[in-house]
Formats: sequence, structure tokens, C-alpha cells
Amino acid sequence: MKTALEQRGKLDKSTKISHFNPGSDRETYLVQPDTRLTPDSCLIPTTYTIALHSAPTAHAILDAVASVLLPSLHPEDPTTIHLALALRSSSPLARPRKNSLLLHSIQHWLATLPLPLLTTLPPVPTLLALHPWTYTLYPSLLLLPPTTFTSAPWPALLAGPLAPHLPTLYTYICASLSVTHIALNAPIPLHTSLSPSNLLISKTLNTLRSPTALTPLHGAFGPLEPPSPVAFARALWVSTTQHGVQQTWAPLHTMFSRGNISEKARILRMPSLRAERLGCEPRACSAVDLYAGIGYFAFCYAKAGVGRVLGWEINPWSVEGLRRGVGRNAEGWGVRIMEEGEELEEEWEQGGERVLVFQEDNQHAGARVQAMRSRIPPVRHVNCGFLPSSAPSWPVAVRVLDPALGGWVHAHENIAVGDIESRKADIVARFDALAKPDDAADPRRIVRCEHLERVKSYAPGVVHCVLDIHIAPPQNHVPDADAGVATIRTLMSNPTHLTAEAL
Repeated sequence: MKTALEQRGKLDKSTKISHFNPGSDRETYLVQPDTRLTPDSCLIPTTYTIALHSAPTAHAILDAVASVLLPSLHPEDPTTIHLALALRSSSPLARPRKNSLLLHSIQHWLATLPLPLLTTLPPVPTLLALHPWTYTLYPSLLLLPPTTFTSAPWPALLAGPLAPHLPTLYTYICASLSVTHIALNAPIPLHTSLSPSNLLISKTLNTLRSPTALTPLHGAFGPLEPPSPVAFARALWVSTTQHGVQQTWAPLHTMFSRGNISEKARILRMPSLRAERLGCEPRACSAVDLYAGIGYFAFCYAKAGVGRVLGWEINPWSVEGLRRGVGRNAEGWGVRIMEEGEELEEEWEQGGERVLVFQEDNQHAGARVQAMRSRIPPVRHVNCGFLPSSAPSWPVAVRVLDPALGGWVHAHENIAVGDIESRKADIVARFDALAKPDDAADPRRIVRCEHLERVKSYAPGVVHCVLDIHIAPPQNHVPDADAGVATIRTLMSNPTHLTAEAL
């Protein structure tokens, strides 16, 4: 081949013949369809030229060159010759992740740009090396981090000459990663303003944890509209499975925190959910989640075997996601959604729903649980999963715990790394004050922090922590509590016979 090119004056003697180096950080090769370069591929540079009568793509250039080069060389086996267009950078650069399907999609997209446009851009390896090209993938949805395409010159290029070609890029990405929707992710803002998608917000604090900064790029996410059965039907819903638990949410209206996965795993194996610590099987007790969301932690309590899981959530979109999520899990938990002011009918506990969600402020939880004590197993666990601080829910959490048996409150807090021990002491003191009996003559409950879990970094120098606060009954009340546990254990050996009178 070298001889044939040399005889025809088409060998580029200014560039050495070499073998393909897949680890090269200087060149990116655009090849013909169905062509794969390997370390055994021999790269022979040529000086063929082609007249441009339009704005062909790089792949069209390759096909045009092939139609001129191959017939002129008369090779014995044309199938052994393939063309590669080398896009060279003037200096070595760190190569992006080789296995990134997103990177490959962007690389392929750049190769299809009209050549006159491509030649005006910075070298392709330079463009590709500006980002790590990470992403989060859920079935049907690709979430790009907020830093995607933020390094110069990408913003100017995407807003300018590359803007008309973005639909093609999204098409390539969807095909490569098997998704139908793409969005630019962003942190959940602590504050928000009124908008058509969250008309129920009356304060600037983003108590609904709405993902107002999420930017859809491709696909129909549904209109921004108030929650309703019609809106639910028109919205995009996605699901994922963590530790065997499926969860569902509408990404345009509801947050999903992947960072909570370690805390979910901890709940599933938590010693205080075992019979040795509870004094009964988990199915003989209840758990309360005061910030239920789409079921982040509520589902984990259900999967761990807790008999009844009660949740409070004010975001209708989250409640709908929770309802759908229960249906996707194979355990057959069953779910009942209660509106504010709605009362449970007398025969509710015979319906079999293990998950009961109140779509109302969690400040109603104390009165709700108090009215239901004779109809549900004793509440032994309360989850307070709100950041930056769950402190407003602590008085309610202490109130809903079973007064005879006590239990655990799991308080979520953002704490500065240097303040963890002092804040831990302050929080224990706060719970000790909340657990103080109304009558000073009555014995005090015993409050201590059994464990502090550092879940994840929230910000530089700030850690998302969960404190497991154990509130035990007064020592002289323990015999009565044990008797109650024994009764519950006997009843739950056949849960269908659990009655209000027996409890």
C-alpha cells in the first residue's frame, strides 16, 4: 500500500507510518461505518484532496475519498483498507473516560457536523477533554450534572454555531444510552418562588423540595401545572431500584436523592429493628416517617418487616409518586392516602394496607397517632428526614413514640465537621427536655444517642448526619411495658386477629 501511494505521489512523507495507538491523547479518529481500529491497524498518511461543493459531513468526506482512492490503487483485497480522518490537537491533553457512552455520542455528533463548521471549532480532542462527561442514568431518563458544557468555549458554541445541531446531539445520546428524555440536573434550592408548578407554596422556603432548577433538554416531561389526576397522567414518571426497593417520581416536580442510599441500607439492617431490641417481631410495631417524600425511608421500614408504616407528606406530587411506588414493589404492602381532615373508617385496619400516608402538615401527626393508638401496633421508630434541620418535627416525633415502650427517633441534621460532638450533646439535651413528663413528680424517660451516622458530605465542611436518639420508658415502668410486648407478640403470631380491643 505504501508503494502504491508513493508511485502515485499520494504518500504523505511528512508524517510517519504508525500503528494505531488507542491510548493516544493527541488524535481522535473518525472512521467509516463498520470500521474498528485496533492496535494491529497500520495508519498510512496520504495527501489526497477533495473539492468541496457543499457542506458535507466528515463521514461524507470519508466516503468521497474512498470513491477516489480505492479505484486508483487497485488493491487486491479492498476490504482490508479503511479510511480514518485524524482530528489532531496541538498539544497533549488528558483523555476523557474511554468507556463513556455520553462521550462517544458527542464525539460521533461532532463527526457529523458540516466540515466548514467543524474546521472553525477548536480541535475535537480539546473539546472532549474539557469535561469528565459523567451522568446519572435512570430507565428512560439521563440526568447530566449542572457543570456539563459549562467550560469555555462550550457555552458560546452551544448558544451560537452549534445551536441548530443540538437536536441531532440529543438523538445520538438517546440512541446510545437507550433513553427517551434528557435533563440538566441541579441542586434542590432551599428557597423558591410561586410558579404554576407549585401553587401550593405560600412561603419562600422550598418546603416541598421541588426541583425548580431542573432543565429539560429533550423529551416531553409534561407541562408545569398544579397537581391533579390529569396532571399526574401527563407527567413523566421514572423509577429506580435501590436495595431491592423500587421508587417512582416525576423529575420535573419531585426530587430524588441518590445520596440517601447508604441510609436506606442502614435502616434495612438496623439492630433496633430486630426482635432482640424491640422485644417483639418488627411486624408487631409501627414506624412513622414525618417527611415521607416518595417513600425514601418509609419503604425501607416496610421492607424490614414493620407492621404499619405511617407517613406525612405535603407535596401532592411526592404522595402520588409514593402511591405508584408501592404498586411497583412486589411485597404487596398496600397503601392508603388520607387527605387533611379525612378520618379513618372503623374497619380500616382490616383492609390490609401496611402503608398509610397523610397528605397534610406533619404537625397533625401527634393528634392523629394519639387517636389511632388502639388501632395500630405501638410506634417504635420515627424518622425525621428533613435538611438542613429536622428540629421543627422533634416535639411531634417524641409525642408519637409509644409512651409505654419508648423507641427511637432518627433525627437528620446538617452539622459542621468541627461541631459534631457539641451538636450531638445539644440535640440529646433538646430531646431530653422534650421527653420530660408534664408532671414533675412523674419519673423521667431515659434519653441517649445510641449512634451518629455520617451519611454524606452536604457542603464543604458540612456533613449530613443522622442521630439515633433512643427514648426509653422510666425504669419503674419496664415490667408493664414487657407485659404489653408479650401480649402483642402473641397476637401477631396470627396478624389477621389483631383487634383494637386486644391492643
